Amino acid sequence: MNIILLGPPGSGKGTQSTYLSSAYKLNHISTGDILRSEINEKTKLGLKAESFMNSGSLVPDNLIIEMVSKKLSLLNSVLLDGFPRTLNQAEALDNELAALNKKIDFVFYFDVPPKDLIFRLSQRISCKNCSSIFSKIDKEYICSTNCSEQKLFQREDDKPEAISKRMESYTSLTAPLIDFYDKKNIMININANKQILEVSKEIDELMHA
Repeated sequence: MNIILLGPPGSGKGTQSTYLSSAYKLNHISTGDILRSEINEKTKLGLKAESFMNSGSLVPDNLIIEMVSKKLSLLNSVLLDGFPRTLNQAEALDNELAALNKKIDFVFYFDVPPKDLIFRLSQRISCKNCSSIFSKIDKEYICSTNCSEQKLFQREDDKPEAISKRMESYTSLTAPLIDFYDKKNIMININANKQILEVSKEIDELMHA
């Protein structure tokens, strides 16, 4: 089974991908996590991507496509979170899957009103060690997931000055993917402006319909 999670920054894709990858035994591919790992390790790809991420801009397609293609060739079932982000990436993904005799089974679009997205992102804090995400509202600045003593921080692309650029990039480049996958009859709209468990339940029901 292969699944794509679509939606604007802050819509909850990362949270639900953790649940889905565990519940359905899917290999989670998050381009954001991979890129941040590359940045921390100071690789060639990471150095190229860092300036784009810090300014809130999307990383160029050629860097993302090369990275994801290598992953797909090694895995039987995947959950794609944060990829594809452009029509160019979507078409490249179709070609890669066809070459591997694979297909996408579900595309879930996470729908959240813009004003709620901006608030979510401005409140988001992350663990430098394991990349787990928390909220300023209900968390102290200590990671309680895997790193009991690891302090949390606000990513550069979650700061107010970068949020508006992320939204502009999403609207101009990523939103057209809704039409692309809707025409393939594999896209399902999810009301993601609910509690985490409610969103998980809705996805479960749709997958077993």
